[in-house]
Amino acid sequence: MSYAEVLLFLHILGAFLMVAAAGVSTAVGIMAARTSDPRTMVTLLDLQARAEWFVMTPGALIAILFGSLLVDEAGFEFGDSWLTLAYVFWVVALGLDHGVLIPFNRRLRRRAQGLVDEKVEESAELMAEAGSMRTMLVALALDGSLVIFVYLMVAKPGLS
Repeated sequence: MSYAEVLLFLHILGAFLMVAAAGVSTAVGIMAARTSDPRTMVTLLDLQARAEWFVMTPGALIAILFGSLLVDEAGFEFGDSWLTLAYVFWVVALGLDHGVLIPFNRRLRRRAQGLVDEKVEESAELMAEAGSMRTMLVALALDGSLVIFVYLMVAKPGLS
């Protein structure tokens, strides 16, 4: 196995971890938006946080590190438009994740835990907040940016 093949394998592994975590996070977010039980919401948001911190973030770092090392090894140029766009969508995905969704989920979890502590068994307000249009649009933008990132890595549009 060549050095380039090892880099490619690790790069694909990182991208796979990113996409897998996004899938889990999206599914859990949908489930959280459909429950009015604060205790269930806390459990779901804990799962989502773990997927983000222990799968998505390491996957993103692995993908960018080994992908960057692979650029020169595979004969590409950092100025290639598909590669520049891939970096942009990687940054967008991580920005939406760490700058918007993770802080929102952390606040939502604190509210849900407060309701659990108060022994509240149902909260339509909490459910509505979890399923807010803003949250859904940000999650959709995050997932979309990951799809575009993977497309750019696979198709490399613009290369002959």
